[in-house]
Amino acid sequence: MTRRGDTLIEVMLSISIFAVVALLTINLMNGGINTAQRTLEVAMARNEIDAQAEALRFIHHSYVAERQMNSDESNFKYIWESIIKKANKPSSLEHVDNVNDDGRNSFDINNIDNCSAAYLNPTSTTTDAGHLSYFNSFILNTRMVLPQKVDSYMGTSYADLVNNEVAVLYKNNSTKFSATSLYPRIIYKKDGSSASGTTDNIGMNQGETIDNLYNRIATAEGVWIDVAGNKGDNGTNISRSDYYDFYIRTCWEGAGMNVPTTLTTVVRLYNPEVLE
Repeated sequence: MTRRGDTLIEVMLSISIFAVVALLTINLMNGGINTAQRTLEVAMARNEIDAQAEALRFIHHSYVAERQMNSDESNFKYIWESIIKKANKPSSLEHVDNVNDDGRNSFDINNIDNCSAAYLNPTSTTTDAGHLSYFNSFILNTRMVLPQKVDSYMGTSYADLVNNEVAVLYKNNSTKFSATSLYPRIIYKKDGSSASGTTDNIGMNQGETIDNLYNRIATAEGVWIDVAGNKGDNGTNISRSDYYDFYIRTCWEGAGMNVPTTLTTVVRLYNPEVLE
């Protein structure tokens, strides 16, 4: 009985079929992993957006609720006034990034090659101020939205705390804003004010309390807020706007994507000073 083996052509055909099936399987697996990664990134970005939106609503609602009080007794008046001072009136409120007033170049966050293009050094000679909306973009420290019950907090005046820690302005704190390599997030740092170098068994330095741990913003990566009022021109009379639109923006390099991923949520809050 004669036994016949596989020919070279049959072997090569089998290897080719196996290679094609393996490549298709790997591509499908990579696609599934990328999809799962993007879904997770979007969820994390949404969590950050929701936190900022809730903080904005909390500040606004608290301020409105205190309108019947004397101005010196209002606990959220200063924070509210601080964030609306950052408002601009762009040429189009519906598309706050397309800014052409005063010779500014047009900038559209949905048409950029990378998220780093949104971040420029805010110098007095910079004219392309559409980036990060005239540099008046800011971020809220949701761990430090405190009522004004005292003139200072942990040795910092309340005004300085609001301007530098609660409503962090890009123009004044550009080093705290950057593009992200992962997903939009706010990284908090520990406020180290220890009387000694020893630590206890839960990681706090002696003399510290739990509320002063990790409550300062180290960096806001790929997330910021632009605010636009419907009156005034680039800040002039902006306090008399009927409403303010807060554009909570995120930008990051999504897994398996050739272009940046962006998400924006708009929160409209009405001005109680105008609309009684």
